[in-house]
Amino acid sequence: MKHWTEYKNAPAVGTFLCESGEIGIKQAKEFRFGKSPFDFRMFVYNDEGVFRAFRNSCPHFDVPLNHEPDYLFTPDGQYFLCMTHHATFDKTTGACVTGPCENQGLDSIPLLQDGSRLLIA
Repeated sequence: MKHWTEYKNAPAVGTFLCESGEIGIKQAKEFRFGKSPFDFRMFVYNDEGVFRAFRNSCPHFDVPLNHEPDYLFTPDGQYFLCMTHHATFDKTTGACVTGPCENQGLDSIPLLQDGSRLLIA
């Protein structure tokens, strides 16, 4: 399995993503680098001020989790959800909780918070 940095158009260390205030508590923001169909998709989740980033790709079949921008959650908001395969993922670790990708998970992307700025670490 590839490391997230090996994918075409993956952002470089130090890439500025956004200001932390742009992502509401318990909300996510998606980022795309490059052009489709080879764009690199990722998202940042605000877990009450702790920011976590994951590659936006279901490990079951390498498709984005979402069909609509920034909407990545189960209806109850408890997990990230793959809208195609209905797999659910833990919001803290990215581990698959249910679905066709058990024992797998979302690729975690390290972040650096520099004041209010969120950067790839």
